Order: sequence, then structure tokens, then C-alpha cells
Amino acid sequence: MNLKEESLVLVVNPGSASRKYALYAGENVKATINFEFVDGAVVAKVEHDGQVNKINYEDPDLSDVSKYVASLLISNNILSEQEKIDAIGIRIVAPSNRFMHDELLTAEVESALEAVQQKAPLHVTTALAEIKHLKDHFGGTPIVTISDSAFHSTKPQWALSYGIDTDLAEKNEIMRYGFHGISVGSVVSKMRNTNILAPKMVVCHLGSGSSLSAVVDGKSVENTMGYSPLEGLMMATRTGNIDVSAALAIKRALELTDEELESYLNKKSGLLGVSGSSNDIRQLLASEEQGDERAALALKLFVYRIQQSIGQMVASMGGIDVLVFTATIGERSAPIRGRVMEGLEYLGLIGDKELNKATFEPKEATNIGTSESKPVLVISTDESQEIANRVNSYLTSIK
Repeated sequence: MNLKEESLVLVVNPGSASRKYALYAGENVKATINFEFVDGAVVAKVEHDGQVNKINYEDPDLSDVSKYVASLLISNNILSEQEKIDAIGIRIVAPSNRFMHDELLTAEVESALEAVQQKAPLHVTTALAEIKHLKDHFGGTPIVTISDSAFHSTKPQWALSYGIDTDLAEKNEIMRYGFHGISVGSVVSKMRNTNILAPKMVVCHLGSGSSLSAVVDGKSVENTMGYSPLEGLMMATRTGNIDVSAALAIKRALELTDEELESYLNKKSGLLGVSGSSNDIRQLLASEEQGDERAALALKLFVYRIQQSIGQMVASMGGIDVLVFTATIGERSAPIRGRVMEGLEYLGLIGDKELNKATFEPKEATNIGTSESKPVLVISTDESQEIANRVNSYLTSIK
């Protein structure tokens, strides 16, 4: 494939509540376009050159908003009508050995995604729908599927395995794939580029979906997520770890189908389920201050699970040199970072309250640890940049 020196790459990150697009020229972001469904209408927010434009559409949902992307890029003078996008990169979250690496989309790859759809309907269904629309609206533009699990392919076999019959596991591809690899890969790349990559790190990706990763010399050895992004920490609306028997008890109590149970554990649990009111950390902190005991319990459980899992990650490496906070909560919420840090002195990790309070979405890695502490860094992840870089790397490798 013939790539220009600065290829134009459109990054696509489809979510259940939003559609995010970003246009890159080489390593430079030219624009971002985010679509959300607000008060019964689709709202597009276009950001470029320090400007922000908002446009409303009458679409009933977000399913086909990719049809607006090209025209928005042209109407906002980001692209000329003669310029063409060279490649598209889309994030893929799928429990399958097939999707443990990046790959050019072909009919065979799309069929493989459809085959795995039943295993992970919440993520794969959205990605498949987006792929179909991208093919309709961007013609023959090559699409590269960027694996969210690829970073975790370096995990040892015992970290990939469940305690089940190995023949059954191998035949049905039931293993702990791990996710948030694009985000953790972005953090590792930033640390490597600034010469602060440490031998043993725990990376805390804390957002609406949350996970911890143990990283040794820049490579993953463990991640709290497993076969799907449901395993591990309690999250905004996901239970995290739960006894299968408890899940079946929920199914019987609420008379749910298998699909409804999976949806319940993914969308109606976690911070939202425990608090009974919100999955927003800011709202829960405010409710806690007003004496809401369920909000307080939700926050305590969220922090407790993170602290437990930090110990788990450290044990998997036999030590820790650096703790990293990233993603929306990790970058923005000083109260949550501060609570997580409480009680980690046994690991040599001690937070500086004032430095922590002053840190919000830092442009550069910021140490919020005391002078006696091992480094505790807040690093802003950039999944779009990581996807763009991986698209370029992949296409260069197959030239």
C-alpha cells in the first residue's frame, strides 16, 4: 500500500452513548468530531484549531452519524474537497484469538467478527454496525481493525487462563484476553518517549470502564479484565467480579434471559446499581457529602476494589516502581486518586495532597507522590493518537 509521508487517518471509536472520530495527518491531530444523543437530538461537536462548533441533526439515534463526518470536515475547512482520507482505524473489543492483533478489514475478517458477535454482543454489535456504515460512506478507503487486547498478548499463559479444562478453553477460545490495551499502550508510549518508563508499573485506567494493568519493561503481564470487559474492578455500570452463582441468582430473581442478565450486569450495576442514583463520580461525591449512605458505599466499594487490585498487580510482578493514573477519572478526580492512595504506604506509595489536588488532565506526566514516595504519575491517555499510530505502523508493515 502506497502511503504518503503524512497519511490522513480517520480514527473511529464507537461507544454505546457516543461516536468519536478524529482526523490525523501523520502524528498531528487535525480535528475531532464527537456525536452524542442529547434531549432527543443528535449533537455533533467539531473541534479544530482551537475552535469548537456544534451542529444539531434530526437523526433518531447515533447509528448512522458517520455519513456526516466527511461533509463536516469539508464545511469546517479541515479538508478540501480534493483531499481524501487514506485509511480508517477502528477500535475492536472482541474475545477471540483472531482479534488479539491489528488487521486490515476484509470480508473474511468481517465474517470472523460476526461469528464472535454472540460472545460479546455489547461491543462487537456496535463495531460491526459502524463498519458497515463506514464502508457505505467512505467507499474503498482501507479500514484497519485495531485490537484493544493486542497489548495484553504478552501476558504469560497462567495469566491468560481460567481454572477450567484446557481443551474446552482452547476449543472455545475462553481465556482472559484483557482490554483497555490501546489506552495502556498510549501511556507506555508517552513514558518511553520521555525516558520515564519504569521496569515495574501498575497502570490504573479509571473511567466509565475501569481496569488495572501490570506492565513489566513496557509489556503487559496482567490486566484485571478477562474474557470480556465485565471482569475485574467495579465500574460505572458494570459489576466487575461476581460469583457466577450470584449472577444466576439475579437471573432467577428478576426472571431474565441470558442476554438480559448480561445487559443487567453491564449496564445497571456498578456505581449506578450500588448507589441507586448515579454512575457519575462527581454526583456521588456530592451525594455522599449530603449524607447519602448508598452513594458513600458505592464510592467506598469502587476505591476498595482498586486498592485490592493494585495489590494483585504488584504480586503478579513481584514489586512496583511506579503507579500511574489515567483515563477520565484517573486524570480528573483528585478525591478518588487521594482515596486510592490511602493505605498504599506499604508499597512505598505516598500521595502529596496538594500536588494531587492541583492536578487535572495534565499535558505532561505529573508526579503527585511525596519526596519519600515512589513516583505516582498522572498521565493523560490518548487512545485516538495510539490508534492513528498503529494504523500507520500496520500499513507501513504491509507495503
